[in-house]
Amino acid sequence: MRKHPVSIDQELAKALSHTMRAQVLAAMVDEGKTSPKRIAKRLDEDIRGVAYHVRVLQRLGCVELVETKQRRGATEHFYKATERGLGKS
Repeated sequence: MRKHPVSIDQELAKALSHTMRAQVLAAMVDEGKTSPKRIAKRLDEDIRGVAYHVRVLQRLGCVELVETKQRRGATEHFYKATERGLGKS
């Protein structure tokens, strides 16, 4: 039995309760720096859905944009998990 209640960020908990967001974050933790395109391929999911969930995780401070690269006329964005995304803050 705990003597002190555990503080849980309710917004973060709600965001991570979505299966796809949890999978996206886990992929970022496993791979380090990666892109929504690579995650979509790894998870066999549509890139648009993965990109949406990455943006939600970014808005919540769980991932951060670390690099962009030009790829065939498009820009590929690379993200990594933050301390918050790793559960360290």
